[in-house]
Amino acid sequence: MSTVELDALIDRLLPRVLADRDLGDGRVFTRLHLQHLWALSCLHAGQCYDETLLIDRLTARLPRHVILSQDISATPVTV
Repeated sequence: MSTVELDALIDRLLPRVLADRDLGDGRVFTRLHLQHLWALSCLHAGQCYDETLLIDRLTARLPRHVILSQDISATPVTV
């Protein structure tokens, strides 16, 4: 999957993940949000990719009003 395709997928799925009240209030992007976004994007793409790539691409795509939780680092997501 190219980074352009991943960016488009993040842009499409991120609002849905942030709006999910079961995952939090949408103001802090947590490890739970990350796991959910990664799983959804793998399903939509039909293949999985390196989780660190998602973290790298995600940080530039988060809305300004959403902060990244400190527990999210460049470590793999475990599902």
